[in-house]
Amino acid sequence: MSAKKQISAIIVFTIVLVTIGGWLSGFVSAYSPDYYHQIQKNIELFGRIYQEVSRKYVEEVDPNKFMRAGINGMLSTLDPYTVLVEAEDNAELQILSSGKYGGLGMRIGLRNNWPTVVEPPFDGTPALKAGIREGDVIIEVDNKSTKGMNINHVAGLLRGEIGSEIYLKVSREGEDQPIDFRLIRAEIVVTDVAYAGFVKDGIGYIRLSHFSRNAGNDIEKAIRELKKQGLKSFVLDLRSNPGGLLEAAVSVSENLIDKGQLIVSTEGRNGNSMQKYFSEKAPILEDLPLVVLVNGYSASASEIVAGAVQDLDRGVLIGSNTFGKGLVQTVIPITDESALKITTAKYLVPSGRFIQDPRKFLSEGDDILVEAEETPENSKPAAEKPSDKSTETKDDAQVYHTANGREVLASHGVTPDIVIEEEPLSLFETQLLRQTKLFQFAVIYAAKNPELQRGFEVTDEMVAEFQKFLNDHKFEYTTEAEAALAGLEKVVDEKGYMASVAAPIEEVRKIVLEQKLKEFDRSNEFIKDQLRQEISAKLWGTSAEVEASFKDDKVIQKTITLLSNIDDYYSILSVKDKPKR
Repeated sequence: MSAKKQISAIIVFTIVLVTIGGWLSGFVSAYSPDYYHQIQKNIELFGRIYQEVSRKYVEEVDPNKFMRAGINGMLSTLDPYTVLVEAEDNAELQILSSGKYGGLGMRIGLRNNWPTVVEPPFDGTPALKAGIREGDVIIEVDNKSTKGMNINHVAGLLRGEIGSEIYLKVSREGEDQPIDFRLIRAEIVVTDVAYAGFVKDGIGYIRLSHFSRNAGNDIEKAIRELKKQGLKSFVLDLRSNPGGLLEAAVSVSENLIDKGQLIVSTEGRNGNSMQKYFSEKAPILEDLPLVVLVNGYSASASEIVAGAVQDLDRGVLIGSNTFGKGLVQTVIPITDESALKITTAKYLVPSGRFIQDPRKFLSEGDDILVEAEETPENSKPAAEKPSDKSTETKDDAQVYHTANGREVLASHGVTPDIVIEEEPLSLFETQLLRQTKLFQFAVIYAAKNPELQRGFEVTDEMVAEFQKFLNDHKFEYTTEAEAALAGLEKVVDEKGYMASVAAPIEEVRKIVLEQKLKEFDRSNEFIKDQLRQEISAKLWGTSAEVEASFKDDKVIQKTITLLSNIDDYYSILSVKDKPKR
């Protein structure tokens, strides 16, 4: 197709698309009689400008890139969640919606600019059966080098038609030569339950990572298994869960909340278009004590579940304030490879409160909003403190009430019943994670020490070995003090009086470097905790990694204490007559 025809086709397609959307919008709008006319007029203006610039601009314009800029510009005037989803991102959205895909069953990420297996492959999948391990570096896919490929491109190559062949070449720590794998793609059913087990006798624990199509069924199966093993109380960990499908949030809630109770309501553009979602089955958890864990990265569907549990006084929330996303997106297919994810409604939890944080609309974008249909790490829990809503007055947000009469507030996310603030990581700790140094060291250490026993303690010798690893691999980062000092030096040099301040600047530099050298010792406990988790994952899989995190997790430890003193649990919920067992 010629460039001229391509431009014309894009213009016609855009006019038809927006005209149809305008007709629908005009149909539901009772407030603007000329709404349809305005849309028609403006789309003609848009198309004319696009056509004239594409034809007459001094340099040749990329028609696709130019159109995308126009589309993105329009969408940027709305909210951060209304976006055009294309190619690889659309494939991820389809996986979330369908709950399955054709592939190998492993998660990959970039490590040292190479696609690397970042978690143990899923149970029963081609990757696990073939012997692929966490830490394996995928250097070729079907004889094509992966060097320089972005992670979405590699993921797209790994997926494919069920039953089709794929050849991988993998570099593995401890092996002198790359390893060749021939695998057959299979149907991979997505599971959102990252871990199911016990944190203490009788106290069951499930970590849910997303809300895809199968989340509700996965939770139900996991709770059934825990009940067979003596479940007496239950912990649902939604920390850092960015959300997913609205239907999945309802399905997960149905396992916790009594039949017939309201879980969430959605309200669209027309104020009379409210839709209510009720629990339609008896909960598999029955009336066992429940704690839900949340933090600032718990968003969207996570907030629906947390808000319902809190508003219905079904359980106690522990952690820190949630993200504050109270909007629902609908996915509208545009082409075979693209879709429009558009905000169509807001949701309200059972008390009637809207938990959207209004400050989210003031940002230029939210990097953590990575989930597909209805959405959006590193921090560590610090000191516990009682729930304090003093920063939100009745003027800031309307007061609502739970089923037992407890006060809760609208907006700014969901505030837990027991707040345990998260202490931000130091810059040194953040860079260790961003540069994946702990992951890289764990791969090497696990390969050299296969005899290590599960539940091991990280010794001072192991920490010293990690420090040597950082030195050998020339780990570098710039502290805030170094950056500030460099800025000062630039200013005084430009002003021409560097010579007069050189001596004091050098003294400051020595102090800054001395403090930088102490960062490793200050982060000793963080390093031990991370090494215990990373090495456990490399040797025994995801379950061992999760279990290794329990010991130093203050939120988990507070949860165990609360569920071990059941009178305190019911007191928080203002329950006078606790269930008899």
